[in-house]
Amino acid sequence: MKIIFDCKFQKFVKKSKDKDLVKKIKNEVDFIIKEPDKGVSLNHPFKKWKIKKHRFAHKKNELRLAYVFLAKDKKIIFLAIDSRENFYEKLKRRVKDYNHE
Repeated sequence: MKIIFDCKFQKFVKKSKDKDLVKKIKNEVDFIIKEPDKGVSLNHPFKKWKIKKHRFAHKKNELRLAYVFLAKDKKIIFLAIDSRENFYEKLKRRVKDYNHE
């Protein structure tokens, strides 16, 4: 299985000063790698890219993680991670960036 982390995803993890959060993110990523079909498929406007989300909590904050599982290519691309409040707007921007590349 090939695992790819988007630069914005990596930046979020690197900027985090909370070592417990970084550990939690790594655990959630490992879970997704083991069971990539467990994520919830997102609806419009993300449906055409087959983006899935995975929710988890850390210190009473709900976080969301977006990824694409390409079963045929045996690849998982981790696109975004953020709090619920910022998640969908940032994900929209990431998808737009990919459309222009």
